[in-house]
Amino acid sequence: MNTRNATIKDAHAISAFVSALSNEHISSSLSKAGLDKLLGSMDEAATRKRIVDGWPHICITDESALLAVGVIKPPAHLYHLFVRTDQQRTGIGTKLFMIMDACSVDSFGSHLTTVNSSLYAVEAYRRFGFEVNGPIVETEGIRHQPMVRRIAGSQRGAHGVPKSVRFDM
Repeated sequence: MNTRNATIKDAHAISAFVSALSNEHISSSLSKAGLDKLLGSMDEAATRKRIVDGWPHICITDESALLAVGVIKPPAHLYHLFVRTDQQRTGIGTKLFMIMDACSVDSFGSHLTTVNSSLYAVEAYRRFGFEVNGPIVETEGIRHQPMVRRIAGSQRGAHGVPKSVRFDM
């Protein structure tokens, strides 16, 4: 397995990856309009814009394909965390979350503290320390569960604000 920051060249593959997993796992909890809106927010142009705008995109790959993708919306919102279906419950999601949290601390000075979870992923986020923060929300046909992670102690990274994050797996 390799872990790395995504680049603009990865936008197409990331978009295809998260869109396919959304269709597989999230679509049943959304209206048709909601699914269309969600997939539109995951298209290649939107993915490219987030990368250009400095939202960290972290990829875990094997020799030939994406296994997992995580995206941080600065400074501390877990925007995406997708793991290929056949790799779920293998520990890859936990490793990716830990890398993303360290990236958030090092890059923005704060642990990941919020996520708008799909209804499918609520239990996974609970395992990462998030708790439900209010009722399920539906906006434009997209349903999600707001969740929060309360972190005690300092929010500053030990290494300041580096331009890139190193990954050791």
